[in-house]
Amino acid sequence: MAFSGEEEGLLGSNFYVNNPLLPLANTVAMINMDMIGRMKDRKLVIGGVGTAKEWRDIINASNQAQTMLVNVNATGSDVESTKSKGRPAMPIVTSANGRTIVTASSEKPFDLTLQEDGYGPSDHSSFYSKQIPVLFFWTGTHSDYHKPSDTFDKINYEDEAKVLAFVARIILGLDRDATRPTFTTAKSDATPRTGGFRVYLGTIPNYAETNDGLLLDGVREDSPAAKAGLKAGDKIVKIGSREIKNVYDYTFALGELKAGQEYPIEVTRGTERLSLKITPEARK
Repeated sequence: MAFSGEEEGLLGSNFYVNNPLLPLANTVAMINMDMIGRMKDRKLVIGGVGTAKEWRDIINASNQAQTMLVNVNATGSDVESTKSKGRPAMPIVTSANGRTIVTASSEKPFDLTLQEDGYGPSDHSSFYSKQIPVLFFWTGTHSDYHKPSDTFDKINYEDEAKVLAFVARIILGLDRDATRPTFTTAKSDATPRTGGFRVYLGTIPNYAETNDGLLLDGVREDSPAAKAGLKAGDKIVKIGSREIKNVYDYTFALGELKAGQEYPIEVTRGTERLSLKITPEARK
């Protein structure tokens, strides 16, 4: 499934989870691939690992697949060359003259960075907010991100194909297993995505352009926002003395807040306007 409107606030995926083609109860998991074409040094980031207790075992098992290299021009010294680069390999097919044609390596295909959080800057967030296990695959940011310079010739097609094969192994494993992944509430990332703010509220903003407040897609459990009584679907319209009309007002407000100090916060919830109090926590 492909979604549109992600940069405008996950519009497509948010619409789908609220208007699904099939009941969401029938959705076993959401596997999201977003920016998997610029891999370097076998590094692959997987988010959402904390959203199902089985994910780590499934991922690690899928990353154990043995890799093989076919080289019709290989010489006997190629195996030693591979070993010297830290990639243990052994010949499994040799020619009549003793040249190594196929080698097998026990090295894991990817250098993985596993992140617990089920929320993130892509469409899996919409599904996680509905308590569906998610995985988010990406190969990291780059200097061409959201620029005209992000052209097709810079795509790492060979490694992208390996990522697809890796994801396919995971999906086929899910399909064969009669037991569904068990949804769990994931730990939030220790490093904020929104920059160097000193405080933490635990809100999951919707980044669609607005002029009447900041809509919340979710609220993290046991966060200052949750303790203040904020809920998914609320629209923040005021923090302290600052009126909040859009995400830019919200980020300015965050920069003004101090950890441990209580602030009034106003939200609209349906037709109601509620006055609450929130105490930001320091970033760890």
